[in-house]
Amino acid sequence: MDIYIKQALIHQFSPEDTELRLAEQTITITPKIEEYLRKKVERVYSDEAKTGQFEADNPFLDYFTGDLLSQSVKIATRWKEEFSLSENLKTNDLLFINFEKNGVEHFAFLRISLRENLTHVGNDLANPLKLTQNNLPSAGSAPDEALIVNLNNYKYHLIEKRIKYNGSFLNYFSDNLLQVKPIISAKKSIKTLEQTAQKIADNFQEGDFHFQSKVKSAIYSHLEEDNALSPEKLADQLFDNNLTARLTFVDELKEVIPEKIIFDEIDASRQLKKFENQKLSLSNGIELIVPNSIYEDAESVEFIQNENGTYSILIKNIEDIKSK
Repeated sequence: MDIYIKQALIHQFSPEDTELRLAEQTITITPKIEEYLRKKVERVYSDEAKTGQFEADNPFLDYFTGDLLSQSVKIATRWKEEFSLSENLKTNDLLFINFEKNGVEHFAFLRISLRENLTHVGNDLANPLKLTQNNLPSAGSAPDEALIVNLNNYKYHLIEKRIKYNGSFLNYFSDNLLQVKPIISAKKSIKTLEQTAQKIADNFQEGDFHFQSKVKSAIYSHLEEDNALSPEKLADQLFDNNLTARLTFVDELKEVIPEKIIFDEIDASRQLKKFENQKLSLSNGIELIVPNSIYEDAESVEFIQNENGTYSILIKNIEDIKSK
């Protein structure tokens, strides 16, 4: 991912008076700061990001006029109006960044909740540890909330958290601030696929461990081959001998996943790693981790159902065994 940080500035939100401490200029981007900002931006392109594209008449696009400072003040002020309703307010840094990704101009708004940390102060021998305020989290951690907008086509990636207001939880960021209906994250979509497949299989008395393994294997192979997941394609593979189950699976997913899950600029490696192995927990306490390629090879692993209803697992052609 080729990201070049061009400009950045930081406003701060204080819960004490629910006011903004507005910056008056952009920050000097040193190599260390550039690395921090770049890693924060990279974390937004994850399987936890919701995605979508702003319509041409979306009012939020009006904020993208003027320079970064004027844009950020308008957005931060509007953001504060919505966020201040939350019943659990903390001090937050609001980072606004102009950057290029693969040569295309992008805008980022990151909300980062600040922490209290103990710091070792060497010149006070009696009290070497001091509690310091307003500490930024590590570069490798994801922002608490984030919006990245491709300024060429207005596609966006969004990480948001609900706020609690009057006993209810609100998606204030997407519903009120952006006024959009994003596509749910790839991570949540895949979880929904798994749960729906299991539900359908249980209804047709097919939901044993073989089916669960089949789901994992199908998701892994489709991700590896297509970098996408199609409910129709999965249905054909999971319920190949049951037309009713196939149609029911696709129909139940229509509202939540109306189209195939595409990893558009999103790193699929975490999901691939999650599904690359079959993890089996046996009733006798034994746990097995078997790579998909071996699990599906009858010359390597064989599952035998005994006459008394129990299972035996035969692992074949082992050349070497090591204790770990």
